[in-house]
Amino acid sequence: KSLIVNLIKNLNIIRPNQVWTTDITYIKTVYDATLYLVTFIDYFTKKVVAWNLGFKMDSDLINSTLSQAILNQKPTPGLIIHSDKGSQFRAKSYRLLISKHNFVYSYTSLNHSCDENAAQESFHSLIKKECLYQHSLYHYSDTYTLIFEYIEGFYNTTRIHSSLGYLSPMEFEKIYFSSNNPL
Repeated sequence: KSLIVNLIKNLNIIRPNQVWTTDITYIKTVYDATLYLVTFIDYFTKKVVAWNLGFKMDSDLINSTLSQAILNQKPTPGLIIHSDKGSQFRAKSYRLLISKHNFVYSYTSLNHSCDENAAQESFHSLIKKECLYQHSLYHYSDTYTLIFEYIEGFYNTTRIHSSLGYLSPMEFEKIYFSSNNPL
């Protein structure tokens, strides 16, 4: 029970790499059955800081994706990583990886509504509606390519968000850092 603490519920999120959210969603394919997409999103910039697609929904998939996010963003100690209470996010290896970097894990509350991980729920809904449901997904490779093109070629770089002043996540992040805002 001590693991079930929502640290972001009333937090004033004011900078990149202050809070990342994460979740897993499933994607059905014709020949490769069900695949699992894990994403880490910066809550402030809405940028997908790392993602991965796997055949198993396990802590290895989560840990490798988190490691990639850390390499991509180089966050400072104190970063809060927020997720639901799925077993992969409560796994000892995942919590040790977070602690090793002096980050903090946060979980949705007991009996929570989906709004406690809204960034993730919204993104997974968008990628399915705007991209994946528009195509026949046969294999891992074509699914991976579509996800790559959507996240790296559209969502992070081009797709505007009203909450970001009608900028894309990368534009918003670039303006933030170029304005010399302190971390």
